[in-house]
Amino acid sequence: GDPGKEGFFTIRLQMPAGYKIPAHTHPTDEHVTIISGTCVLGMGPKYDEASAKETPAGGYVVMPAGMQHFAGTKSGCVVQVSSTGPFQVTYVNPADDPRGAKK
Repeated sequence: GDPGKEGFFTIRLQMPAGYKIPAHTHPTDEHVTIISGTCVLGMGPKYDEASAKETPAGGYVVMPAGMQHFAGTKSGCVVQVSSTGPFQVTYVNPADDPRGAKK
């Protein structure tokens, strides 16, 4: 499916070592499966590695709609995200939103 349109979709994201996704929310539940590597996942209004959990390949996490959460990886990983669209990402701190960054 298309994350920008109504309906179910699944995407895969490859994150390089050291990659971090700042705290954000979604209007729909997000189902995350770790395909390879180890992903750092946590809840809260800011990226806080101390409170996060390392989730290895084969791990599965559901991030409920509206829950503030963040993600990253120390060594690189591939994750699969399944949800329903239209999918949106709203950063807790608008300054963290890379879509507004100057190029």
